[in-house]
Amino acid sequence: MNVIYLKEVIDKFCEQQHVSRSVLFSKDRSRVLVDKRMVLAFFLKHKTELRWYQIGEIMNRTHASMIHYVNNVEQLMSVYPHIKKMVVETNKLFTDYKFLLKEKETNMYAKLLTDNLKLKEKIENNHKLIKELIKLEKNGTENKKQKNQHRRTEV
Repeated sequence: MNVIYLKEVIDKFCEQQHVSRSVLFSKDRSRVLVDKRMVLAFFLKHKTELRWYQIGEIMNRTHASMIHYVNNVEQLMSVYPHIKKMVVETNKLFTDYKFLLKEKETNMYAKLLTDNLKLKEKIENNHKLIKELIKLEKNGTENKKQKNQHRRTEV
């Protein structure tokens, strides 16, 4: 997942959970914030290709905290309905966002194809112009030779 998109999805998570990024990643250990951090870590691990230490760096925690968070989410979902609800909402967020990413990637791909076709046309036009210039140069050289030969025969 691209860094820009990762930032966007974390911002969307913060918006969804009604918490600022700075508060979410602060040292505050209140239960509400810890639950939100655990759910975010869970999804960052399962929905991205990030390593434990990378998730820890993003969230201002150690990799060991991230492992603990992810392992706990699975257990806590069965005990606490609010965590299960948060997981469901966050899963929808990641699923929707993944769809948006695919759409952005498709749009970028289409734009690249269009740009590529335009470049190919320009290259083909340049090749044609080069061939014409070479042809004109050959004709010009041949004409000069013929004129010189004609002048020699006259003299």
